Amino acid sequence: MSAVGSNGHRSLAGAQVLLLTPFDEDGEIDERSLAALLEYVIGAGIDGVVGGGTTGECFTLSLDEQARLMSLIAEQVRGRVPLTFGIGNSATSVSIELARHAQGLGADCVMLQPPYYFQHAPEAIDAHFLAVANAVDMPLMVYDGGAGIELSVERVRSLNERAANIRYVKMSIPDPAKVGAMRVGAPAVEPLAGDELMMLMGMRHGAIGSTVGWGNVDPEAIAGIHRAFEADDLAAARRVQLVKVVPAVGVCITAKNAYIRCYKEILAAKGVIASPTTRLPLTPLDEIRRDEVLSVMRELAVL
Repeated sequence: MSAVGSNGHRSLAGAQVLLLTPFDEDGEIDERSLAALLEYVIGAGIDGVVGGGTTGECFTLSLDEQARLMSLIAEQVRGRVPLTFGIGNSATSVSIELARHAQGLGADCVMLQPPYYFQHAPEAIDAHFLAVANAVDMPLMVYDGGAGIELSVERVRSLNERAANIRYVKMSIPDPAKVGAMRVGAPAVEPLAGDELMMLMGMRHGAIGSTVGWGNVDPEAIAGIHRAFEADDLAAARRVQLVKVVPAVGVCITAKNAYIRCYKEILAAKGVIASPTTRLPLTPLDEIRRDEVLSVMRELAVL
């Protein structure tokens, strides 16, 4: 059970799933499938939900749709697990509006990636993070590696020193050892591993949990890695990662822009969601790729 801080927000730890956003065949938010997906992941032991992030196709949603999606998720979760909302947008004012909506819904945290196109303007990124942090009274998770922009340990420490509610950092970089450096160099900011293929190594370096998308498809496996790790059974955690997660995720991310559609195709085949529909600029899989993904999932007993 998640600890509750003095401000009433529950701490994030363990398996935090980056929730997909199901759409119907007309491209509209599918409320029934969204509810079914939430019940599926929570029932399988996921420790927390992160809605409205990149995996949730936030980049295809209007502001009104993002706010509605957040409300739908909060209504279905009903406080059963900690709830985080992605509020990423290159317009700081929009991120602030979404953050305030999340706070009004009783969310435990908001997640914010650096604004797009500003990878060479650190002062603009810092101003963006700090403006949002100062606009709400709730924890903020910054995103190391979001939009391809890496945050140094020193930057993260400095951000926390200027806004104490910047309490978490999602680390989606191919360097799990940086998690350990973050623990030492920015001790007030707790890291979460953001890559399925390296999450166990990140946890060994000190990550308090993970924020990954595969928990939509096989939440039992992702939760199982955490339960084994928490029980100091590293061999069992490694076995689940290597047997259940690495090969399955590997076939889905060979084209980075296709993983969301791959995950949705699998969930539709499992009957968890009604349709694998994604919105442009994401496109359907070609028939050979779709067949290969689903065939591999059958071989791995995911289907």
